[in-house]
Amino acid sequence: MHTASRPPARTIAQLPGPRGVPLLGNLLQLDAGRLHLILEQWAREFGPIFAFRALGRTVVVIADAELIQRILRDRPEGYRRRTIMRELMLELGIDGLFNAEGADWRRHRKLAMRALNTTHLRDFFGRLEQVTARLQRRWERAARAGSRVDAQRDLTRFTVDVTSGLVFGYDLNTLEQPADAIQQHLGKVFPALVRRMLAPVKYWRYVKLPVDRELDAAVAEVHKLAGDLVARARARLEREPHRRARPENMLDAILAAQGADGGAFSDREVLGNALTMLLAGEDTTANTISWVMHFLAAYPDVQAKAQAEADRVLGSAERPADYPSTEALAYIDAVAHEAMRHRPVAPFLAFQPNQDVELGGVAVPAGTILYLLTGKVAHDDANFSDAQAFRPERWLEESGRSRPGHDTQAFMPFGAGARFCPGRHLAMLEIRMVIAMLCRNFAVAPVTDAPPVQEVFSFTMRPENLFVTLHPRRR
Repeated sequence: MHTASRPPARTIAQLPGPRGVPLLGNLLQLDAGRLHLILEQWAREFGPIFAFRALGRTVVVIADAELIQRILRDRPEGYRRRTIMRELMLELGIDGLFNAEGADWRRHRKLAMRALNTTHLRDFFGRLEQVTARLQRRWERAARAGSRVDAQRDLTRFTVDVTSGLVFGYDLNTLEQPADAIQQHLGKVFPALVRRMLAPVKYWRYVKLPVDRELDAAVAEVHKLAGDLVARARARLEREPHRRARPENMLDAILAAQGADGGAFSDREVLGNALTMLLAGEDTTANTISWVMHFLAAYPDVQAKAQAEADRVLGSAERPADYPSTEALAYIDAVAHEAMRHRPVAPFLAFQPNQDVELGGVAVPAGTILYLLTGKVAHDDANFSDAQAFRPERWLEESGRSRPGHDTQAFMPFGAGARFCPGRHLAMLEIRMVIAMLCRNFAVAPVTDAPPVQEVFSFTMRPENLFVTLHPRRR
């Protein structure tokens, strides 16, 4: 009896991909600020699995939701972040949850999940409401003055203040400061990581260009801030030893664990986790809320529905007054989901397999660089009906999350598997708070004489030229 044999796996060399030049490969076609857009265009040309080369190194790019889910769910055992990413972050003194692997990751993850769970967020709600009130006052001043609002800049201040309070137990209050020095310093780190990942040689280890000296100065200032926050937390634990048994923030928990287990976390790891949370909390959520504001300004009918929901849920209040009221913001939640589907702040992820694997009929050796186009699969018609339309209702329709044309497996703004983003509950809470406050108190409109809004990739994807005008609503 004849049985059909399985066809042999293709090799990476047999994959389609863009034509390059000798030695450099496709390096000259890569632009760090537009990297996600270039990769997505290549996926449209060459299919859901293709490869490109740069300076003798091959990168396999995957734009298939099922394969991406398989990879994400096989972490940390099967896949790890790029080795160069860990090296670059360690060079900057960042040794924490984000770039930890294996047993180290499990140590860090346990404390992060404890600090960012919904119980802790409920306890933190009062402070979050205060920070949201500051943002409202800032926007009220802009509305009275008729001045345009740099959404991303203001929201970066907001997320830094939220993160400093929740993670460090310290209120930086950058929203009410005239300068935004710490945001400027933080803003230099992620673009530098991308630039160095794509650099042909690691020149900065031998000679520093002006851009590298600027980075060093910025990192020194960020380290100084994080070091001060750690010192304050240590002093607080000395004064209030009961905090060791019931830590009130993530930094207290790390320091308590360090003291209880004979150095469970090194001083470098304590500082590294402080830096990780400060960077991660500042950038991704600020960019996401900025994109939500962009879509509200672009689609007045969507904005009107969000305003009606904010009016109904909040009543006479100007902001959500308690945690349960944020859970009633179903349409605003749908707007946020649709914004993340269209403009994900993490449009692709980079990993390496820990052992030889076969992906989509392709033999992939251990250590091969994989780029997973999570943003591309989320706005493919194969996964979402009328995918190019901005339609929040798709997230509310009966049985919408399982019906044909709505594949939630292709929607991964916070990753998937064991290493999904531990800050997703905090991020969604911040989004609901800000957008509910915005819709309850203001009408948002685009600035007509501003340059077009651009997508810029700098480790995360942020909006550039996102200016809006705010007008007080009559209630």
